[in-house]
Amino acid sequence: MKKAVSGTKRSLGKVAVKIIQVPQSVGRTILSVPEAVLGISKKKRNPEPDPKSMHGDKIEFISKEIVGDQENKEIVRNSQAECMKEVTNHLAIFLVEHPAATYEEWIAAIHPDNAEFADGSIDHRFYVGESDHRWLWNERMEAMCSKERLVQSRSVDPSYNRSNR
Repeated sequence: MKKAVSGTKRSLGKVAVKIIQVPQSVGRTILSVPEAVLGISKKKRNPEPDPKSMHGDKIEFISKEIVGDQENKEIVRNSQAECMKEVTNHLAIFLVEHPAATYEEWIAAIHPDNAEFADGSIDHRFYVGESDHRWLWNERMEAMCSKERLVQSRSVDPSYNRSNR
């Protein structure tokens, strides 16, 4: 019986060794697939980079940069839209509370830091043609049929003389 048990142990040992060798053999086969498919040999690696892969990397990098720029521009557009929404809401409320107010009074209310000049003027940038504030004001004045309160774009010399409020 001892012989049978020791023979069984030897057989089990041989089976265990074979079981261990199978994953090792499979692993070597799996690792050799890229070499077989791509024709790459561990001994014969081309030291010069493949120009196709270099261009592919550059194209991928540029594509990621373009997508990133587009995402950033979208964030800026959304932020600007939210800002304009706040300014528009402020103007609507301001005109309900102060129906006879002037453009300069509204600018002083929404941006007090741009209306602290000794002569009572507002920052010259609120008169330029591209001023969103001026555009919103004029749009509201036209809707209220108050064309006499429209503010024309004009060039105003900047004033740097702040009042001591």
